[in-house]
Amino acid sequence: MRTFIALLFEDEQNSIIYDILGEVRAISDSGNFTHKDNLHLTILYIGHTSEEDLEKMKNKLSEIKLDRFDYKTNRIKYFKKSNTRIIVYLGVDKIDLLENLYNNIRTKLKEIGISIQSEKYTPHITLGRQVKIKEEDSLDSIYCNTLNLKATKISIMESIKVGNRLVYKEVFSIPLK
Repeated sequence: MRTFIALLFEDEQNSIIYDILGEVRAISDSGNFTHKDNLHLTILYIGHTSEEDLEKMKNKLSEIKLDRFDYKTNRIKYFKKSNTRIIVYLGVDKIDLLENLYNNIRTKLKEIGISIQSEKYTPHITLGRQVKIKEEDSLDSIYCNTLNLKATKISIMESIKVGNRLVYKEVFSIPLK
């Protein structure tokens, strides 16, 4: 199974983020946009995970003892993957609590032998992949208020294909105090 670690949103915040995604879609010629039920903040992508490793992950990540915390979104940004196609995301303010959570999870997974690619952590909420913005439009035209989000649990997610649709399913969660 393909897995990743994420923070999920309350229904109201999820709807607001999906409305922002709709504005991106409106100024796009094409793209693979995130389904409303799949919106999340990725902490760490793991990739292919065996059932045995999943059980180890559940046990090891349950050792994390962190308090609940708040974090905020900022503006629409993108990662450039080619000259015409980009990954569009809603940026999240870098705060020590998110960075500490990322580092804590990486450390715990290394302790059980799960290797993770070393990369700079950029907290973000993916809105669309392979997005092509209409020539006359710009992501700068989309205004979004700062959105206050709450981290109440860490979720281990599974990514599966159902028909032609990618579905993210929570397989385990660790509540924050």
